[in-house]
Amino acid sequence: MSKSVSLEEAAGFLLRHQRILVLAHQKPDGDALGSVLGMRSFLRNLGKQADALFPSPLPERYRSFAGPVLTALSRQEAERNYDLIVLLDCANAERIACGPALDADFLRSRNLLNIDHHVGNNVGAPYNYIDSTASAASEIAVELAQATGKAIPAEAATLWYLGILTDTGSFRFTNTTGKTLRLAADLLDAGADSERVVNAVYFSKPRRQQQFEAELLQSCVKTALDGRYAYASIPPELFAKYNFDMRDGEGLIDLLREIDGTVVAALIYRKNDSYKVSMRSKLREFPVGPIARSLGGGGHDMAAGITLALPDAAAVEAVLLDKVTGLLRPVPEP
Repeated sequence: MSKSVSLEEAAGFLLRHQRILVLAHQKPDGDALGSVLGMRSFLRNLGKQADALFPSPLPERYRSFAGPVLTALSRQEAERNYDLIVLLDCANAERIACGPALDADFLRSRNLLNIDHHVGNNVGAPYNYIDSTASAASEIAVELAQATGKAIPAEAATLWYLGILTDTGSFRFTNTTGKTLRLAADLLDAGADSERVVNAVYFSKPRRQQQFEAELLQSCVKTALDGRYAYASIPPELFAKYNFDMRDGEGLIDLLREIDGTVVAALIYRKNDSYKVSMRSKLREFPVGPIARSLGGGGHDMAAGITLALPDAAAVEAVLLDKVTGLLRPVPEP
């Protein structure tokens, strides 16, 4: 049975259990990593056994924050070693980063607490605390920590600050609220190392990534609908030329969103037999979340993602252009 719990009930889970495994979504971004690693730090500071599982290599810019993490876990180890599993920042059961030995059905059979901020979360955990008004999973994690009445250590504060900063685009995105800023201030007061976070996230870009981004802007960007829609399909040759991995592509779509006049941006690239699409909107009146959900994807109204099994990038572009045209086309006067 899956049920919703209150913030206080979720905080009680953290206090009552001693051996806790913390998970996030596949291809983790700053919020996924920050929320998970911050939770691990917070729980360990309470004297609990807490481990983070990341089966795939972490993005380069965040590796210095992680320390040792689990990269694999068997069912027997999960059953034997943990009495609570905490899942953070994961909206879809199929995207849980748990490795090949575990799956969503197994996790749901365990003592699983699902903590998330995405609309339409379908994990179906036994216990769920979902707050779609929160800017980031890290924001919810801070509230959970405060609800326990326990102090937040500086390391956890730094990691949760990382998660909030990246998911709000340094407080530029419309998901930033007064509560977001107050909680970020609480983290700074708790010792969050803002300089370390900012330098790692914004001022440590490898030269090859800068070259990749420059060529992407020069050669791949297209516009439509009087410049209100900007999109780019990244060819495999460009990835190979600069040895660039989309694990390090967080924020890449903002290069398109930054273009003057753009309202909606989309970034497309091939992965295995499908195409991955990231979409962003600048204006609340033109949300991209419904487009993503209509095509089997998900996310927030202003930031969403889709996987499309279509024959080529041109077909993906055509589908998206049709959807975005419907979104941005003015409604005729009656």
